Amino acid sequence: MKALLGSLGAVALLVVAAAFANVLWLERMALVSDYRLYIYEGLGVLAYLALRVLLALFGRNFDFLETFCHELNHTVFAVLSFHKVESFFAHADDGGQVTFYGGTNPVISLAPYSFPLFAFVTALFTQILIPEAKMVAQGLVGFFLAFHLVSVFKEARPIQTDLKEYGYIFSYAAILCANLFFVPGIAKFAVGGFPAAIGWCKSGFGIVLNWCIHLGNVV
Repeated sequence: MKALLGSLGAVALLVVAAAFANVLWLERMALVSDYRLYIYEGLGVLAYLALRVLLALFGRNFDFLETFCHELNHTVFAVLSFHKVESFFAHADDGGQVTFYGGTNPVISLAPYSFPLFAFVTALFTQILIPEAKMVAQGLVGFFLAFHLVSVFKEARPIQTDLKEYGYIFSYAAILCANLFFVPGIAKFAVGGFPAAIGWCKSGFGIVLNWCIHLGNVV
């Protein structure tokens, strides 16, 4: 039964992922023409890539920050799930671990691979800062979105116990769906505020609704 529910959940998540991927495809020309809106986020992405290369030349890396962010995501979503956190540990070489009272759930387990926490928090600040500071914050949003995506590619491997817990099919479907939803959504929110974020949600879920209506008419 658990495997069946996981498979059905994976199908639903892949449908939502396809809808938001479709929105991105439909908006591709608008994004190119409106590139000035995202120029500071783009510079943030370039800054992250340049810093990563520079650190590699000196034998350094983002391992501690990646581990810290990974465990912090677990912690934040454990708290949001009304769990009491018992301990928090993060180390560049020895990995990390968070322990809390109560059972886990897919949101807690998959949060580090699915939610750009640092980018989201920084995007919130873009809504209250003066224009000059907002530009810097938008750059940091781009920096942390790139940081998140690289971390996902590095960490979302089959050996991760987080992914084994709910099955690889469901876990990877959830990670794909969440990133297609949150990464562009946060980028839009940092530039256009709540109206842009709401528009992004409506566009993707509107497509899902249309697909469901069309399927219902066919059936």
